[in-house]
Amino acid sequence: MGRRSEVESTNNNPAEKFLEWSSANKCFSYYNKEEQKKEYLPIPFSFLYLAERTTVKGFDDSQNTGIYANEVKFLSENLEVKNFKGREIANGVWKEIASDVDRAGGKFAKSVYAITKKGTLINISLYGGSIGEWFEFTKKTKKRLPDEWVTVDGVEERKKGATTYFVPVFKFNKSTTVEEAEMADKAYNVFEEFENGVSPRKTEVDKYEDGNNFPDGESPDIDDLLF
Repeated sequence: MGRRSEVESTNNNPAEKFLEWSSANKCFSYYNKEEQKKEYLPIPFSFLYLAERTTVKGFDDSQNTGIYANEVKFLSENLEVKNFKGREIANGVWKEIASDVDRAGGKFAKSVYAITKKGTLINISLYGGSIGEWFEFTKKTKKRLPDEWVTVDGVEERKKGATTYFVPVFKFNKSTTVEEAEMADKAYNVFEEFENGVSPRKTEVDKYEDGNNFPDGESPDIDDLLF
């Protein structure tokens, strides 16, 4: 199949870093396991897309813990949404469980797998304001993703009602070299082996205070995904 199949239509997660957008800090952050602290990734930074999946992220205030789900390629597949204390929140296709997930504090999210310039396999979690920017960036240009580096090179302010927030600006940077494409193909093979693993898949446990493959033209309302 290969990387290109991602734009034409479990075991341990292979990603070495799990990034999330921090509106307050206007950059992506990740949890440094060795230092046991959150690190902030300065802008600009570039990545090469491998694949993306749909999942759920959020925080369950009632039990003071994070919310997660399995990752699916299509919205016609079941999402099993739980919190990290074991409570099942919902189980079903997104359009049937969206309201239950929202009430519990969960949000529709994209899990983007990519590599850095050094070949590090990373996972970029996009939800809230950042997912809207990703949708806008990829909706007409998704087929360029396997062949061009994406750079997060700035931040823009957005408002929703009385709320002001900041979002990443995604831009295409340059085309991949033959060597970079080969590096990406090898990383994709690692991701594919992970996805085809026997054990059920679960995203990285978040450190809480942690274009679009929609079937038949179906997509969620962007405004409903922001907060």
